[in-house]
Amino acid sequence: MRILLVDPHADSRTAIAAWLDEFFGHVLIESAASGAAALNAVEKSAPDLVLAAHPMPALGGVELASIIKARPNPPAVVVMVSSCAAGFDLQCRAAGVDLWLEKRHLPARLLDFLQKRFPGTWAKAVAARALSVP
Repeated sequence: MRILLVDPHADSRTAIAAWLDEFFGHVLIESAASGAAALNAVEKSAPDLVLAAHPMPALGGVELASIIKARPNPPAVVVMVSSCAAGFDLQCRAAGVDLWLEKRHLPARLLDFLQKRFPGTWAKAVAARALSVP
């Protein structure tokens, strides 16, 4: 599984990537600091999942999702926000976002989404974690 993590804040990218790596271990995580860099990465590496912050300067997660979802065979797109305003869910639906979540709920909501969207990867991660527990 390939994940593209998009966030303008290096510390957020580092923390989220560490959490993903700790849970899954065998996924390839690429990161981008902007929406423009993310579009280039999507073109080059064809991720299975784009995990994008919103808002971001110039091209936020919702706008990024709209562009990505207009392409053939798009990856799943999850948009992360610090907090959301009224109507944000409608914006996300219109853009084709597969899931949006507040960053404070990222672990629980993202794990639930990944379990349903990528059951094979999920099963491998759970099995690997079970084998590594002493």
